[in-house]
Amino acid sequence: MGVLYNTVRRKQNAEAQVMINDLLALGITRARTGESIYDLNYYDLRHELAVAVVTQSNHYRESEGGNE
Repeated sequence: MGVLYNTVRRKQNAEAQVMINDLLALGITRARTGESIYDLNYYDLRHELAVAVVTQSNHYRESEGGNE
């Protein structure tokens, strides 16, 4: 494979590890499908993290009584 492809793969693998750590910090070990977060690819991890952050944000706003 090409140098660019390998560089992108390494970057995505590093970012995937950061996303796994972020999901673990939020207490999430499984995707909404029931699959372990360790088995997800980069794009699925990115999606799960985005959903988790939005969900956490909504719960926080609801607990604060705001509806912005």
